Amino acid sequence: MSLLLSIIFLLTAALIIVPLTKRYTSNTVLGYLIAGLLLGSSGFALITDTQFITQITELGMLLLMFFLGLAFRPIQLWIQRYTILKNSDLSLLTISFILTSICFFLFNDFASSIVLGVALALSAVTLVQQLLHHQQKSNSTLGQSILSAIQMQVFVAILFIVLFPVWDDTATTRHGIAYFAAIIATVSGLFLASRFLIRPAFRYLAKRNSIELIPVLGLVTILSIIVIMDILNIHILIGVFLAGLLLADTEFNTEVERIVHPYKDIALGLLFLAIGLNLSLQPLFETPLLILGSIFSLVLIKTVVIAAISYYHQRHKQLSLLSATALAQSGELSFILLNIAVAEQILAQPIFESALWVIFGSMLLTPLVFWLVNNKRLPILHKKMAAQTPDIPQHPILIVGFGRFGQVVARALHAQGLHLSVIDSNQPDADFIEQYGHRFFDADVTQVENLRAAGIEYCKLLILAIDDVEDSMNLARHLRLNYPYLVLFVRARDRHHAHLLKDMGIQHIWRETYASSLSMAQLALTETGLSSEEAKAQIEQFQSHDQRLFDLRYSTGDDFDSIEAYPSVIAELEYLFENTKTLNTDRMSNEQNQQSDANSPHGTT
Repeated sequence: MSLLLSIIFLLTAALIIVPLTKRYTSNTVLGYLIAGLLLGSSGFALITDTQFITQITELGMLLLMFFLGLAFRPIQLWIQRYTILKNSDLSLLTISFILTSICFFLFNDFASSIVLGVALALSAVTLVQQLLHHQQKSNSTLGQSILSAIQMQVFVAILFIVLFPVWDDTATTRHGIAYFAAIIATVSGLFLASRFLIRPAFRYLAKRNSIELIPVLGLVTILSIIVIMDILNIHILIGVFLAGLLLADTEFNTEVERIVHPYKDIALGLLFLAIGLNLSLQPLFETPLLILGSIFSLVLIKTVVIAAISYYHQRHKQLSLLSATALAQSGELSFILLNIAVAEQILAQPIFESALWVIFGSMLLTPLVFWLVNNKRLPILHKKMAAQTPDIPQHPILIVGFGRFGQVVARALHAQGLHLSVIDSNQPDADFIEQYGHRFFDADVTQVENLRAAGIEYCKLLILAIDDVEDSMNLARHLRLNYPYLVLFVRARDRHHAHLLKDMGIQHIWRETYASSLSMAQLALTETGLSSEEAKAQIEQFQSHDQRLFDLRYSTGDDFDSIEAYPSVIAELEYLFENTKTLNTDRMSNEQNQQSDANSPHGTT
């Protein structure tokens, strides 16, 4: 079969199958896997050319490593190193040890057992990212914790690729101290080149208004690093990863990501197509029970270990359970390590083919298990938590949300000797406040039964300080309808959020960062030459005018200041600037008069 016809089959299968799997599983990864499986020898055998499959596999691995390098954030890992060491690294080490022991028991080979144990302990990257994105949890505490764990696993995979030549029985010629010295020298040299060569080159293009040449410079950087790695006999995957990392380390990383982003999905899909093409039915026919048992055992072991270690450190059932189910599979990093192990003759081909089915099966299970836990198990858990609360506090103040905003409010109330209750699901260690006479509930604030357990029926003042705008709106609406006599103080994320709350009839609204911004502006005015009294007066005048603008639509019934009148935040901001210019007219006029008097040859009279 011609190369062109094979490519047409691949693209056609992707166009048909990927949208279907995305509809039912909310991710594209499984679609590419199934498309590759159907096209390969395990399916309709439309693509069986071994050389073509090998080329697709190698290209997919290169593209994946480049995008992993582009998204890698070593500084973030360093900042979170203690948390990651306690949770992610300990989990990975424990799972690797358990899986390595099982593999050694099955195959009685130390080298291949270590490779299998570590590889299968690594989780999928793309699948988990798409899962979090679909559940809108990427920016939540859960999402950030999982993404940090994945970043660490990427680092472990790169480190493992570097350490492959440690085994003396590998097929590679890269051995000894000279090899590792070459890697250290190359990495150091590349980062120096990034600082003194690549970054200045990007700045030069920007100064010359040649932004369109940034893709060319990026391509030259990638190819140059690959050539250097080839000359030094260092694995090309390390070179591609470093190329992505160096491009992400420049101040033009946003522009680079904008250019390559449209090709990211198909580039990553290429690797999963290759994994599907590499699947062989022979091990499934020979040892079906072993493979099925391995799939369920892998998911179960990873779920139990991750959940147990996460709960031990965080004491948060929901986060621990969801983190465990999201990371309970193996993925593309596992495939890359096993593929290299086969090429280095550390792993036998039959074991590799069986391991591919374990990887594939665990990825198929993940969306289903995550859905069951998130939508079926956790609601039951929340009800039990609410039902097991024997004593309902009767504190007059309830703070919903204990982030940076709610914490300051709680401290100020505590300083006055007032007792309060706090409910939040993202601050599991905040229960220390109970020793000061307060009550803390580690529960989902959006569940009505949790609010009742926290004593909302007895409180007189509720401070709504959660960060998520949608959750804040839903909860505020529920409180207004069901507790109309409850005094409600609400934190607004921005002006738009404040408008929406005002529409509900909520009177007491505090815009986030508004007061601190005004304080900074007042100090800035004193630095421009105004006295403290004048600066304070100007800020009070601005605050009064800004409040009139905010209340205008409600006092007059006119809709010209409504949210719907602005197609974007910037449009509203432009309107606000236009109506704020009148505040400093007198001051500007006085400054112009003083300047003209100073420039006059006759001076002032």
